[in-house]
Amino acid sequence: MTSAAITPTGKKRLIKAGWGAAGLLILVLLVFSIIRSLDMVGGNSVADDFEVRYLEHPVVTSLHMLFGMAFILLAPFQFNVKLRARKPQLHRWMGRCLVFVAFAAGTFGIVSIALLPVFGGLASSTASWFFGGFFMISLVLALLRARQKNFAAHREWMIRTFAVALGVGTQRLVLAYFQISGTASFYEGFGPGLWIGFSVNLLVAEIWINLTRRPVKQN
Repeated sequence: MTSAAITPTGKKRLIKAGWGAAGLLILVLLVFSIIRSLDMVGGNSVADDFEVRYLEHPVVTSLHMLFGMAFILLAPFQFNVKLRARKPQLHRWMGRCLVFVAFAAGTFGIVSIALLPVFGGLASSTASWFFGGFFMISLVLALLRARQKNFAAHREWMIRTFAVALGVGTQRLVLAYFQISGTASFYEGFGPGLWIGFSVNLLVAEIWINLTRRPVKQN
């Protein structure tokens, strides 16, 4: 799908729907981060096999959540066209902070994958490593494109990075569907839910990129 395939009104509606979905995923992640933080502070004594992994490694878990939430809360401002145009210095300053926060979140995320016991079997492990690596690679490519002054490509790689960061939020919704519909238990659906969540987000990101990509000017 390209921006030329739909009307300007349809494009605006799709973009609004996309940001609405992103807002929902941010809310989902924020709620789960708060719940986990409260469990760690309170020392939840009835934690199951899923939660106990985080309780046994509170420092890595807390740092990953802290930097991860900072990234997904700040990133939407960097996609604001009016902010970029009116306050370019602020945009660049926030961008530098955001790259640092994202690298920290990704690094502690990968440490968590290596340190915490696997939950959800092989599907969970492979999804975590694959998309964790994709997040870091996307971030590096976004930074390189910015340094090369290729800001269109920089924006596209940041969209992919942001989409992957929201993947766990989509996974939580998929897991809720699995459990409500009786399709799979939490443990059985955890790994497949990760693959679905990340893959759906990346697919939507590519659609978004094509819808909002500016046409190349012909000489």
